[in-house]
Parts: sequence; structure tokens; C-alpha cells
Amino acid sequence: MSLRKVVVLGGGAAGMSAASRVRKLLPNTEVEVFERTYMVSHAPCAVPYFVEGLFSDTSLFMTYTPQFFEEKRKIKVNVGTEVEELDLKNRTVKVRKEGYARSVEYDTLIVALGARPKMPFRGLRVFAAHHPFHAMELREALWAASTVAVVGAGILGLEMAEALVERGKKVYLIHRGKYPLSRTVDQEIGEVIGQRVRESGVDFRPGEALKSVDEEGKIVVTDGGKYRVDATVLAVGVEPDVTLVKGKLPIGPTGALVVDQHMRTAHPDVYGAGDVAESKNLITGAPDWQPFAPVANKMGYVAGSNVGGMEMVFPGTVGTVVTKFKDLVIAKVGLTELEAKRAGLRTITSFVKAKTRARYYPGGKDIFVKLVAAEDGRVLGAQVAGGEEVLGRVNTVAAALEARMTVEQLFFVEMGYLPAVSVVWDPIVIAARQIMESR
Repeated sequence: MSLRKVVVLGGGAAGMSAASRVRKLLPNTEVEVFERTYMVSHAPCAVPYFVEGLFSDTSLFMTYTPQFFEEKRKIKVNVGTEVEELDLKNRTVKVRKEGYARSVEYDTLIVALGARPKMPFRGLRVFAAHHPFHAMELREALWAASTVAVVGAGILGLEMAEALVERGKKVYLIHRGKYPLSRTVDQEIGEVIGQRVRESGVDFRPGEALKSVDEEGKIVVTDGGKYRVDATVLAVGVEPDVTLVKGKLPIGPTGALVVDQHMRTAHPDVYGAGDVAESKNLITGAPDWQPFAPVANKMGYVAGSNVGGMEMVFPGTVGTVVTKFKDLVIAKVGLTELEAKRAGLRTITSFVKAKTRARYYPGGKDIFVKLVAAEDGRVLGAQVAGGEEVLGRVNTVAAALEARMTVEQLFFVEMGYLPAVSVVWDPIVIAARQIMESR
């Protein structure tokens, strides 16, 4: 395969995975990346841990530096460069750095522009906590504050609330849902999370919708009250950054760029990958959007493989999500009961509270499992909360979903057993058994 030049827009997980894959498959092709910040291959999920003070070296946000890609992988990386225009007909992009604009030609383009935070209000002390490049500024401002409002108790909001309360701050966690992670888990698991949040000292304010934030970021008004704070963190969600391609390439119902299973857009010379692109939900078959690093990396790998001449298909996603608050790890995969009903599926569910070790072995902790299945017995999803043991359980269900297993098949999965680290009836197996017995 002969390509003179491949251009990648965006130097995050998907962009650098794609660029690296192209370079490996096409060693003689010029590969050039454009990134608006000065970080590539970066980890936005690390921002709350940086704010908490768990590390201070900002270079740790990057898996590899721009210099590494330039010197070791021979990929040209342009940081601090804004992409202003895309001309599909002439196969060029207009980029600008430090006031200087130029036009760059390409044979194949990979769009990996990521996601951007939703910012309904802006101000001097109003922050998004989204990109590592701004993490030092964010940390300095929040460490100087005594009282902080975190608006939104989704994944980022929950993690930021933990980081700030660990720093000794007074934290208002304002959320329009009835419980934390209300768009991610069902009420049974949500109540477990809510109890842990309240025990931590966070002032959790559920059922309040944001109305305004003043320009100083010091007065937050909801439909339930007014809060005087020193700074405000808006964690009300993210959206695909499709500004550059909107009107030029099809945008799907999720708001993300439409791509096929080869990560190709409607234009034969343009691919999309990562948080900017849609995927297919493997349970419902509907378009889906999963802005998480494991998905972005694999999308980038698949896009780069196909650009490089090695055919590869990205099958879709099952929506595996993991977060934590204090010592409580929370994970979800597949559909919640509410999501399944919205998709028109009749469901059977089970909710289990179990232990992580045999009753006679010290140190066992509570673990909570909610399993969701269709009436015909097919596994639709699970939510798990507990300690670090949660991750293995949710990964098991992720594999079950991708294999389209039934609850009976899940029941017969031969789980490992050792009294010091598990119980003879695994909580996932118990949850599957309960659904089997209720059918």
C-alpha cells in the first residue's frame, strides 16, 4: 500500500494509537499529528488524582512525550497547534500556531479530536477539570479555596468531590438526580454510593438543578438554594468535539461522528476514532457513544490498522464504566434496568449483597451486585459496588455480554475460589441464580 502522507487531528489516546499503528504498518509514509495543547498521549482520568495531590509531576499525565514520538517512532508531532479548517475536496487542513497559519495536504486523514466539557456558565473561578494541560492551574486555584461547589455527581464530579474533601475542603456536591451516578447505575447501587458520599463529609445536595453561576464562580444558584463558595467545578458532562467536521461529515444521533466498523467516515479518505466518534452498542445494536480511554485506544488502533492496509473491524461496545469514591469502587457494564426499559426490553433483575471472603476468613467486605437480564434469559448488564474485587466481576460480565450469554450460562462459569480472596458462591453467580429461579 502506498500513501504519501497521513495526517492525524488530535494527539490524545486515539490519535496517538492511530498514528503509531500507521507508522508501524507503513514505515515509509509521512505521519503528522496536530494537537492544540502541549500534551499528547495524555490521561484526563488522572486530573482528580492530581488535584488530590497523589502526584505532582505533570509529565506523568503523558504515556509518552512528543519527543518520544518524534525520535523513537518518527512521527511528526505539532503541539500548541490549532486546526482551523478542513477542506475535504482538496484534502487539506489549515492549521495555526503562534499566529502563523499554513495549509497541510494529506492523502488520508484521521479525526481524533476527542470530547469537550459542557460549560453552561463561564467565569474567573469556574472550572471544568477535563484536560491535563490545565491541571496545574486548576489545582492551584482549588487548593487556595476553602469551599468548593462541584456541580454534577457523575463520574468526574464524584472523583473531584473526593479529591477536594481529601484536601480538607468544604464541598457541596450538587446533583439534579436523586442519587450519585444516576445516569450510570440504578437506584439500588446509587443508594449505596449516596450513603458513602454522605459519610465522607461531602455535603451532597440531590434533586437540585443548576440555574446560574456568577462570573466570579462564587455564587451558585440552583432551584433548591444558593451557595456561596470560593470556586466552582462544573462536571455536567462532555460532548464530542465535532465543530471542525460538522456540516462536512455526517453526525449521528449521539452527537458524534458517524463511522463504520473500519472507523471510516462517509468520506473514503477520512477516518474517525476516539471520543469524537460513534460506536455500536453490542446489546441493542443502536448507535452509542462511550468516551473512555480503553475504547478510544482500540478505535485508534483499528483506524490505524485500516489506514495501514491491514483490515480490522471494531465490533462495538458494551459500555464498561469504572470509578471510585473513597474505598468504594463502582462499576457498570451493559444496560441498567432503566436503560433496558427505554430500549423497549422486558427485564428480570436481581440485587445481591454478599461478602468478598469466606465467613471464617478475616477481612471480608460487603459487595453489591445488580444483574439485569431480558425475559428470555439473555444477560443485559450488571452494576457492582464494593472494593477492588469489583473490577474482576464487571469484566466477567463484559465478556458474557460480548458472547451474548444467558444467565444460565453465566451461572455455570467456573469461577475461581479461595477462602482468603473469594466465596464459594460468587456474587455474580448468586445474582444469576436468583434470576434463573424467578423466571
